[in-house]
Amino acid sequence: MKQSSFFTKFINLAIFLMLVWVAYAFINNAQDDNARHQERVQFLFSSNAIDAQLNQFALKIIAADMPEYDELVTLTKKLDALKARIDSADSPFAATTIDLEIKLKLYFELIDEKTQQLEHIKTAASLMRNTLFYLPKLNHELQQKGDKDAVIAQQLYADVLSYNFYADENKLLEIKQKLHILGLDKQSPLIQNLKQHLQVQLAQQHDLKQLYNAFVATPSKPAFNTLNSIYNQYHLQNLQTSKENRQLTLLLSAALLLTLIIIYRRLNHARFSAFRSSKLLKEALASIEEGFALFDKNNQLVLSNNSWFSHHEIDPKKAPKTFDQWQDLQTNQLISKIEEHNQRLHCSLAGKWIRTTLNQAQDGAMACVSVDVTSFKHAEATLKKWGHAIEQSPVSIVITDTRGKIEYVNPKFERITGYQLKEVQGKTPRVLRSEATTTDYRALWQELKEKGQWRGEFHNQKKNGEHYWEQARISAIKDAQGEVTHYIAVKEDITEQKHAHAKLKTAAAVFNATQEGIMTTNATLEITAINPAFTRITGYSASDVLGRKPSILSSGKHDQTFYEKMWQTLNEQGQWAAEIWNKRKDGSLYPEWLSISVVRDEAGNVQQYIAVISDITERKTQQEKIQYQAYYDALTGLPNRSLLLERISQSLLYSERYKQLSALLFIDLDRFKRINDTMGHEAGDALLIEVSARLSQIVRKSDTVSRFGGDEFVVLLNNISSIEHCTSVAQKIIKEMSKPFIIQGFEVFSGASIGITLLPEDADNAKELLRLADLAMYKAKENGRNQFHYFAKSMQQQVNRRVELEHRLRHAIKHQELSLYYQPIVNTQTASLYGVEALMRWQQKDGSFISPTEFIPVAEESGLINDMGEWLIKQACSDIQALNTNCDCQCVLSVNVSSQQYRLGFNADKLSGILQDTEFNANFLNLEITESILLDNDQAVMTWLQDLRATGAQLAIDDFGTGYSSLSYLRRFPINTIKIDRSFISDLTASEDSAVLVKAIVSMAESLNLKVIAEGVETQVQLNSLSDLGGQYVQGYFYAQPLPFEDLQSWVCEHMCTHCAGTKTAYMQTDFEI
Repeated sequence: MKQSSFFTKFINLAIFLMLVWVAYAFINNAQDDNARHQERVQFLFSSNAIDAQLNQFALKIIAADMPEYDELVTLTKKLDALKARIDSADSPFAATTIDLEIKLKLYFELIDEKTQQLEHIKTAASLMRNTLFYLPKLNHELQQKGDKDAVIAQQLYADVLSYNFYADENKLLEIKQKLHILGLDKQSPLIQNLKQHLQVQLAQQHDLKQLYNAFVATPSKPAFNTLNSIYNQYHLQNLQTSKENRQLTLLLSAALLLTLIIIYRRLNHARFSAFRSSKLLKEALASIEEGFALFDKNNQLVLSNNSWFSHHEIDPKKAPKTFDQWQDLQTNQLISKIEEHNQRLHCSLAGKWIRTTLNQAQDGAMACVSVDVTSFKHAEATLKKWGHAIEQSPVSIVITDTRGKIEYVNPKFERITGYQLKEVQGKTPRVLRSEATTTDYRALWQELKEKGQWRGEFHNQKKNGEHYWEQARISAIKDAQGEVTHYIAVKEDITEQKHAHAKLKTAAAVFNATQEGIMTTNATLEITAINPAFTRITGYSASDVLGRKPSILSSGKHDQTFYEKMWQTLNEQGQWAAEIWNKRKDGSLYPEWLSISVVRDEAGNVQQYIAVISDITERKTQQEKIQYQAYYDALTGLPNRSLLLERISQSLLYSERYKQLSALLFIDLDRFKRINDTMGHEAGDALLIEVSARLSQIVRKSDTVSRFGGDEFVVLLNNISSIEHCTSVAQKIIKEMSKPFIIQGFEVFSGASIGITLLPEDADNAKELLRLADLAMYKAKENGRNQFHYFAKSMQQQVNRRVELEHRLRHAIKHQELSLYYQPIVNTQTASLYGVEALMRWQQKDGSFISPTEFIPVAEESGLINDMGEWLIKQACSDIQALNTNCDCQCVLSVNVSSQQYRLGFNADKLSGILQDTEFNANFLNLEITESILLDNDQAVMTWLQDLRATGAQLAIDDFGTGYSSLSYLRRFPINTIKIDRSFISDLTASEDSAVLVKAIVSMAESLNLKVIAEGVETQVQLNSLSDLGGQYVQGYFYAQPLPFEDLQSWVCEHMCTHCAGTKTAYMQTDFEI
């Protein structure tokens, strides 16, 4: 009772101290909240001040009032410091609200955006200052030269300065008109330089204005107001929460005081209840026969009854007081002890058996219950005497009643069948019956009734479904009166004997029927048995070999060391297997797979040897054939790629070890595809065989000629004395390949392009050497075919450049960095606008352009040309449709279609879709094709062109006269226009041949009712010459340079208003040229 009272006081004191600590925590938390609030307010004030300073810097930069940017750099560092605090663990806004954190990050993203825009404004302003720096100098040079345009240039400079400070659209239009007039009659470099700087100044002023407008439009101020408003709401809510928490603390304190009063009253009530229960428990324990003792966690006896002392035969007054002493007492009194889980069975010196149960509580207390089981133990001993024999029987025993119902089975039965006694009691032994049993149970019972016993075998089934055999003997059990009361069955598992017998039969069958030869010998190596397969393989019968040594099969191809290792393995491991050559009875040798096993007795002594042989003659033949196919070309018989790679690797090792030089020649046949397509694959195969024969005759026996694949061959020259030797071999190959081949009775001409790498100089592995030689071979093809070329590092750099360009081109297409420029085409007879040509441009971030002659081939090789071409057609149609509307024109749109677009799937359906999307009239569309696509002379190409023509579009041949120009194209294909290449125009005044050719092309076109367009007209003399020759449509720098679409509209409207009357027609041509 005293202990419980102390515990109650301790609990009350602890709760009271906890209450005081909670109150202190809430008061301290309120002070922390106020400090955090001040820190956040200061943070927001600093970020807003930075935003305001950014606005001031923007105005200063626009007004050219900020020559240095040190203040801006300092401000940027302050901004980075604030952002770093946001992302740090001790951010002022950590553990606030998600919405507040999102708005804070959004506000700083806007500040970052304004910072980036301010950087762009700085760049644009710097460009303007640089341009303004050069303008006075250029004006001064014009005045010194006395150029008549110096006055206009001076006015333009003043107008541009005025426009920079007071932007006005009328002033801009006036400046552009003066720019157009400036240098109209002549284009001196000084005037062109001045115009370029003035144009850049206007463009930069426009860009600077747009950048500043974008800067001002950034909604950082509204975002800050929203952020500040949300934080104020958060702070007010936080104050309200703190107030509610303090109120809750007061309520909690009151509740705890009330709880203490209730607990105190309940504890008093519990102590009284415990006292009454203890009294009842002692009375109950005194009335039961079972002994009971309770020891506390300190092992002290706190409660017991008289039966407990009686079972242990001790006076209660002298009884031990601890649990350990009771255990010692039991040990001294017992003669036998059995422990099982938490129970103990003791036999005292007086022969009394006591079972004691020990139960330990969670607090460590121990409750002990004892029962006198002496009578049960005596009965148990009697039963054990009767069942001991049956329980330990090595055979299965089953006892049934007279109806066959199982009453008992022994443990051996349970182990064999898997059934427990409780599972089969009351059932008949047929529970073990399998579907395969042949036992007649009716005859069994009849014999039991007549003779009183039965003997036989059962094919039964275990509980797990496994079948087994039993040999059983069933006998009747009779009482004193001779009446049958039970039946007892004694069973023995004979499954292993059955299986052993079956295995012997199977082994005998396998021995006679197997396809492998089997031979057995005794320990002295005398042959004791052979099977029919042995006779079939070796030719020896049993009478020929029984009693003789296996050495009669020896082929003589293996030395004494081979057999010594064989016997060593047999003696150590007990078995040996390998491929071996033996001799048949007829003397012929054959390969066999021989496996020998040693059979020993229990003492480890050798009893016999068993040899299994397999004739592997056919398998060896197949292996040799497969190995040949794996390393040699089936058509030419030359080493294939796999064998070539091995030999190159070997040559590399040899060259590095002995400092020798070797060479690799990568050969590609010229015009092989045309021969293969026109004469058939059989002719192509015959050509490859003849090429391989010629190559093999050129090189040494130590060299390797390999067919690499298709029409590609590789020659490996090992250990050459000098590079001149390699050059000589390459020249011989080109000479031999240039000679005619007689294929199917016809002379066929081919040729070879050769790429050469040296090893180990160019690379240190086979695949890299082949790749580099392949690059050199393509370089030889580019130089005109039927040549050889050594690999140079510049080739790899070109490949790297093309890979890099392809990557950048993909990015440019994805991010719409390509654009179109337009150059007018003029009718020379009427001096009016006829059309425009659209040119694809790729401008870089630094303002420079990548030439189409560089990126168009990359686009064609990589397949990007298809997407680029479709985008170009669609964009051009949209632009010209707008041009028609704005300038009241009717444009005939000409589009240059790459031959790769045909191969990549551009067809009439896609073209019709583009025309439908842009609402462009197909009758005004002209598709330009190159002569290369017409070289295929393929019906598929003809069908493709006819389908495109069926949409209503026209067809034209581009760069006519520079390639494989043929008049048959004009006859077989529905061509409407031919375009004379600029190379003829540039030589028009200097070469009579060019003039004659142009005249012939124009006359032919007129006769065939075809239009002719001349490219590259740059001078008045060229224009006059074309007019004299009958040329009607021209384009070039003489009239205008390529223009962006916005400038094109102004140029077209101005030109048509000046030169055109009546219906105005514009012709647009789109292509990938510069």
